[in-house]
Amino acid sequence: MKQMQKDPLSPMKQAMAAREFDKAAAIGAKLVRTHPKNVELQLMTSVAELRGTHPRRAFPRLSKLVQSVPASDHHIGMVLQNLIAFARATGDYHSLTTLAEKLHRQNRNQPLFAEYLANVMIEHDKWMSIAPTYSPDLLRAVDLLESIPPNFGRYAQSQHVLAQLYVRVEMVDKALALYEKMVAKTPDDMTLRHNQIAAQALTGKVDPAVCNSLDLIENHNETNTQPYLVVAFLRPQAMPETALPFLEKIHDDTAQHGLHRYNAAFALARTAEVQQDFQTAFGWYQKGHAAHRAMQAYDGIQEASEIDHIIALSEADFASRQAGSPEEILADLAGADDPLSPKPVFIVGLPRSGTTLTERIVGAHSDVYPAGEVGDFARAVAEVVGVGTIAEQMERITPKAARAIRQKYLAAMAGYAPAARMVANKTPANFLRIGQLRKVFPDVPIIHCMRHPLATCLSIYTTPFANPIRFADDLQDLADYYQRYEKIMAAFARTDDTGQIFHLSYEELVADPDTIAPRLLAHCGLDWQAECLEFYRSRQAAKTASLMQVRRPINAESIDKWQRFEPFIGPLAALAGGDDDGGKSSKRRIQAA
Repeated sequence: MKQMQKDPLSPMKQAMAAREFDKAAAIGAKLVRTHPKNVELQLMTSVAELRGTHPRRAFPRLSKLVQSVPASDHHIGMVLQNLIAFARATGDYHSLTTLAEKLHRQNRNQPLFAEYLANVMIEHDKWMSIAPTYSPDLLRAVDLLESIPPNFGRYAQSQHVLAQLYVRVEMVDKALALYEKMVAKTPDDMTLRHNQIAAQALTGKVDPAVCNSLDLIENHNETNTQPYLVVAFLRPQAMPETALPFLEKIHDDTAQHGLHRYNAAFALARTAEVQQDFQTAFGWYQKGHAAHRAMQAYDGIQEASEIDHIIALSEADFASRQAGSPEEILADLAGADDPLSPKPVFIVGLPRSGTTLTERIVGAHSDVYPAGEVGDFARAVAEVVGVGTIAEQMERITPKAARAIRQKYLAAMAGYAPAARMVANKTPANFLRIGQLRKVFPDVPIIHCMRHPLATCLSIYTTPFANPIRFADDLQDLADYYQRYEKIMAAFARTDDTGQIFHLSYEELVADPDTIAPRLLAHCGLDWQAECLEFYRSRQAAKTASLMQVRRPINAESIDKWQRFEPFIGPLAALAGGDDDGGKSSKRRIQAA
């Protein structure tokens, strides 16, 4: 009786099942020598290499494979996906982009490779920076996706990506028009409809965002929590009563994804807050944060160590500057600057401290382009000195590196608005990068926004950020982080020998904008224009949690909103000054340092 032939891949499959990926890769590499045309074997070997300790070994194999497998072959999708997995595992997007360019160039008649090149460029951009950046590659990705014909098998998927890309590069009208067209064609595609709502909310189209969210809730038995969150925070009075039990059920179901439980709790919290039931509201905010903390731990000790490291480096740099010549340092840095290109201004501070209002005032000036929360500085630093913690990168910024970072950043600013005199970057977290900024741009204005400690912390605590803030998930962690923020800003104030930083009190600005706003503009080297206090007339999208406030004139409505939660704030209470402090405690502590 003839024996059944043994599967030659059996040892490899067993090693893969046991998660012994290096062993599986070695077996696969040996088998490939005798079976070089076996595409499935090549793919399995590359997967083992990608999951093992030598992911770079997969690239030559996949690179040859993708150039030999026809675009019509059913394996091509897996080969392309594995190449993306290679870039994610190694961070080597340069090799992948070069290969994708080659594939597109050699296969101009194949929309698959135009789509793939665009996706690689988008993936690389997001890997470099979560925040949007100026990127010629993204603009090219737009062109590539727009060129894909309707008869392409993946046309619908490519249009989904294109709509999201339009939002990222601020082609707002195109994004909304494309979403409307796609939803009209496939109204039951819930992922598409959720993306449309997110785009509408992000670009300030409040009425359509709320109406579409309510349609899903009331007419489509919506189970995704995003539309409920949109209604709760953009028009809470419109939240249907029937939605509340559903949201409670979602939160209480521990099998639900943590983000849905977080969204449900925050929607319930905001609904209760509008109804003036502050104790219930705060309880739901706490439950939402607990759901998020369960998803991702927070290491406050590591955060404190990083801030201490940044302070030490900043003080060492200060001592070095004192021993040298500021004029010579600046001349060396700025020697290659284009005198006609826009100059930067950086607006920093904790989230919810008035950075958006400040950018709106500065950005309303005729000489200024407000870029919003963009990641161009962090990206330029990473491209020149590599990824790492802020302190690690700061240590690597030599004078040569500083010049390179400066030129990259200035080129990005010219990309945003080549005719502007100044481009404002309103990225709150750049307060941690002031030490880096001084090494690269000792000659540009920095505006540090401050607000009453409790107003800042409670606004952070009760805001559903698109990317929830980890240190805000626990009141004690939030209080500790605020104190570390004061500590690092005090260190930057002590070493501000040139008056580069303008410390702006939100309360003082709101109380007396006619006095404070002109001082703010003067610090930036700008003449006063009355239009700067009419920023709310601008149609520019506000991609922040403050999108409603910046569409109204300056007002004091939010000054004391934190007091509604004062009985429940626990460890945050230690951050406040006296009853008549008026938000000055942080400013005094920072400037007196």
